[in-house]
Amino acid sequence: MRWNRVGPTVRRWRARGSLSLVAAFAVLLALPSVVAGQGTAALVGRVTDSAGTAITHAVLRVSGTQVTALTDANGGYRMAQLPAGAQSVVARAFGFSPETLVVALPAGQTVTRNLIMHASTQRLAEIVVRESPRMAETKAAALAKQQNADNFIAVLSGDEIRALPNFNAAEAAGRVPGVSLERDEGEGKFVQVRGTEPRLSNVTINGVHVPGTEADRIPKLDDVPSDLLAAIEVSKTLTADMDADAIGGSVNLVTKTPEGRPRGYVAGQYGQIDLLSRNTYQGGFTYGGRTGPDEKLGFLLGGSADRNNRAINDVEPAWGMYDGPGGASVSAPNEWSIRDYLYERQRYGLGGDLDYRIDATSDVYVKGLWSLFKNYGTRYVYDLSGDASPTGTVNGSIPGVGLERQSQFRTPVEQMWAGSAGGHHDTGRWTLDYALSYAGTRQQDKNYRSSTFGYTGPDLTLNYAAANQQYPRFSYQSVGDSVAANAAGNYALSGYSTSDHLTTGRDVGAGANALLHYALGESQSEFRMGLRYRDERKDFTNQQLSFKDVSGSPLLLQQVLSAFTDASFYHRLASGYTISPVVDNGAVNAYENAHPGEFSAKDNTVKDSLGSFYGGEKIYAAYGMNTTDFGAVRVNLGLRVEATRASYLGHAVFQPSDAAGNPTGAQTLQQVSGTKSYTDLFPSAQLRYAVDAGTNVRFAVTRGIARPNYPDLAPNQSGDICPTCANQPTLSGFTTGNPNLVAQHSWNYDLLVEHYLNTVGVISGGVFYKSLTDVILTRRITYTGPGPFNGYVGFAPDNGGDGWLRGVELAYTQRFVALPGRLGGLGFDGNWTHTESQVLVDPESGRKAPLLRQSPNIANAYLTYDQSPFSARIGWTYNGAMIDAYGDGSPTANGDNYFYPHAQVDGSLVYNATQDVQLQFMILNMNNAVFGFYQGTPGHEFSFQREYYGPTFFFGTKIGF
Repeated sequence: MRWNRVGPTVRRWRARGSLSLVAAFAVLLALPSVVAGQGTAALVGRVTDSAGTAITHAVLRVSGTQVTALTDANGGYRMAQLPAGAQSVVARAFGFSPETLVVALPAGQTVTRNLIMHASTQRLAEIVVRESPRMAETKAAALAKQQNADNFIAVLSGDEIRALPNFNAAEAAGRVPGVSLERDEGEGKFVQVRGTEPRLSNVTINGVHVPGTEADRIPKLDDVPSDLLAAIEVSKTLTADMDADAIGGSVNLVTKTPEGRPRGYVAGQYGQIDLLSRNTYQGGFTYGGRTGPDEKLGFLLGGSADRNNRAINDVEPAWGMYDGPGGASVSAPNEWSIRDYLYERQRYGLGGDLDYRIDATSDVYVKGLWSLFKNYGTRYVYDLSGDASPTGTVNGSIPGVGLERQSQFRTPVEQMWAGSAGGHHDTGRWTLDYALSYAGTRQQDKNYRSSTFGYTGPDLTLNYAAANQQYPRFSYQSVGDSVAANAAGNYALSGYSTSDHLTTGRDVGAGANALLHYALGESQSEFRMGLRYRDERKDFTNQQLSFKDVSGSPLLLQQVLSAFTDASFYHRLASGYTISPVVDNGAVNAYENAHPGEFSAKDNTVKDSLGSFYGGEKIYAAYGMNTTDFGAVRVNLGLRVEATRASYLGHAVFQPSDAAGNPTGAQTLQQVSGTKSYTDLFPSAQLRYAVDAGTNVRFAVTRGIARPNYPDLAPNQSGDICPTCANQPTLSGFTTGNPNLVAQHSWNYDLLVEHYLNTVGVISGGVFYKSLTDVILTRRITYTGPGPFNGYVGFAPDNGGDGWLRGVELAYTQRFVALPGRLGGLGFDGNWTHTESQVLVDPESGRKAPLLRQSPNIANAYLTYDQSPFSARIGWTYNGAMIDAYGDGSPTANGDNYFYPHAQVDGSLVYNATQDVQLQFMILNMNNAVFGFYQGTPGHEFSFQREYYGPTFFFGTKIGF
């Protein structure tokens, strides 16, 4: 492959039979303004409970008509184009008894009326301690938003987030129907919506787009403490006023909003981790409310801090293909990397809101969230590797095995922030809103150091037994070999390496929207239009240094031996693995710093520059969207246009040559830059048919986009340069970007039937289908460009043709309040998503395979209990096996790389001692679920990582004031 130094590309939109649909939607932009009749009036106001707390997503309907309104985040509502005269308005909301408002409406005037709703006799006990900032934090409010939304949306309330041990936003989002997680180091990290990889989803905080934490586009949600959130909203279909880069879905983290008189709480938890008797602790606070005349001024500040000293036991075998008996090809283990992790993870967060309500329908605000995550930890490694000599299909030996013992101190520090300022104003005929936003992420490593001690004793031979491919065993051939392999005096410091890198992302945005209420004949209608601008930038710089011992008398492991031991290492999963002796990380680092003359440094300047990159995008968007109620049918039609102006910068090594290709000068490192510009149309049609007050049938057709990751687009390169690396991509790790990539698109079709229960529950089922074009895949290539990687076999991103994904979703939430006595507190929450997909993976062979990260089954099941003074949960979360990277698809060690299926059980018990004091007991991962990867196919699984963490037991309290 060869990249041009400057390669601007213009990509035309491929409609594929959609021109007629686009033409129909274009009519939206020509909708005439409809002048209000002289005999009409408007009704505005706020809906609250008896404590003055806003009720979101309450439905108000004018009796005898189809005219309705939905309360907003402040409880405000507006009903325009009402017939003048006396009118009766009925308000309904989950958990509240219906309320009727009778009002006289003079022609041509706007009347303000506020409404107070009272809790119904069936309303369930609150899960959390009484507090003022309760906006959208109840299950009832979450279901109300789902029921009344124009698009397909799933909402996890703040009560549900904190009902189980979900200490970061990813862990909480993983309980939403259709959402699976990429887990790492014992916690959820990235969200995956409806069987799509993280890149195909969008993450926002209060609607503000957040750039990726690492080099890719998606932010790490383990950075965000869940205690700062009021809700998590997952939009599975997009309306025209939403960013289009969400083929899988859009995940919105909603922070808390002040309501009622100023109140707050403090909370604290202590956790005991079963593995190695480690511990964890967490604390938080929130204080806020409304004050001043008519409580127009609202303020809120919340904070959270936790430290997790989790331990991890991990074994990572590696496999190769070898000639076995009779010349048959055999999958055999050729490495065991045995690892013990001791983490010191620290997570901090602050969230705040300041707003002023000018009147019932107008306000201005400033809100934001900031988090800091220090992912510190020490890793001990014992590595055994060599070439296998199979003596059978599952047994053999590894003569001359190489042994290493390593210590490492991890130093990643990550930050995430998102803030917005704006306003919402009702001018009579028009409702206007606007916002400015700024979001960013930062990930930095400083002196991320690994020290390696190589084996210096007599040659050893290992025997292996791989009948159990999940736990392949090894054994030393003799007691003497075992003693030599575990003698600290037989290991000497061969060198150390350090890594310093910085990844930054920032997104500056602005938007404005205008909403017109009008009547289309006898049908209530809204026309919404707006503009949006996003300016995103991503930078990555890397510096890696490696130091080789040249002293002639290297430091021995026995001189820096750690007192740490783990006698029970991995025994719960399989016996036969040991980790001791281990290196004292602090002692060896101190020695390295004190003896710089004993080490020679390798110059990695060119390699570091080739791996660094810059990427940026400016997105200009405009949309028009019309919503009309035709009796029981609500139709939302929209058209969005996004013009993308992308730029990138990388580095490459160039060498002048003559016409025959012979070098004529020295190689030089140069910057390589380029730009891409393209414009896309995103039509959307969403229909909601209200069969009755609690039942909806929904149908949607939408279009979305997934732009390439910045490092995939920039011509950056990374990998190890060595004499034997060129044809061994697993050894070199060579990867390169591809400036010729184009964005991926999808047409999405969704159908859903949902029935909402009076007892705060729902029964729903639906199907969905995604037709994908220009799917971005990673392919094996031979690089033929300039520089040190010329001729290397490696991997590069490429557009892989078309694909599809289809699925089924079911959800059931029920509170059994009709049961007698204490049994009336029982309930059940469950959801299941099944997906299938296919994409062309290898054009040469014609091989097709499931999409990356497409889990066949995603499920959650919870037994619940809520009756004062107790609340309890026991929950099971399941993510099926999914492909992480493509191999050759065979049921051998050369097959695809899969995430193991993950099934985890968590539980909680809460006792509300008083109205303001709560006692908590929680269990995380009570079944000691295993995380890991395997190669091959399901049923033919060659493990290359299996780690476990043990359960964690939490005790805590929350005190309101």
